[in-house]
Amino acid sequence: MHITAQKIKEAAEALECTELKSFMFQEPTAGPLTRRRRSSRSTGRSRRSTRGTRRSTRRSTRGTRRSTRRSTRGTRRSTRRSTRRSTRGTRRSTRGTRRSTRRSRRSTRRSRRSTRRSRRSTRRSTRRSRRSTRRSRRSTRRSTRRSRRSTRRSRRSTRRSRRSTRRS
Repeated sequence: MHITAQKIKEAAEALECTELKSFMFQEPTAGPLTRRRRSSRSTGRSRRSTRGTRRSTRRSTRGTRRSTRRSTRGTRRSTRRSTRRSTRGTRRSTRGTRRSTRRSRRSTRRSRRSTRRSRRSTRRSTRRSRRSTRRSRRSTRRSTRRSRRSTRRSRRSTRRSRRSTRRS
């Protein structure tokens, strides 16, 4: 049994299948469904070149990633070291300043104490000198009074004796 176009048309009309009609009598505008294959040699070469480029790009990206990681690690380490050194330096400087301020405060306290002691001693000495001067003044006054009294008494006695001699 030989299949012809007329038989197919008759079968399609009999079936009344719209899909088969649209498929059978469609104009070939979509183009071929399968792409033409290139020669096996050129496709092998292109595949190898694409693989090589992919590998090279992967290696380059890996290298760049490693280099960036190393650089970031180095920068992190350097920043940590610098921050540690700076913090150590600031701590040492603050300790030194604290010690110097403590020493200066101690020295000022000592100087204040010494000045207070010297003032006290000077006050005491001035008080003692004043007391001694007062005592000496008192003693001189007493002695002058006594001497005056004794001179008065002696004068009186001499006068009395003269009077008595005159009377006799």
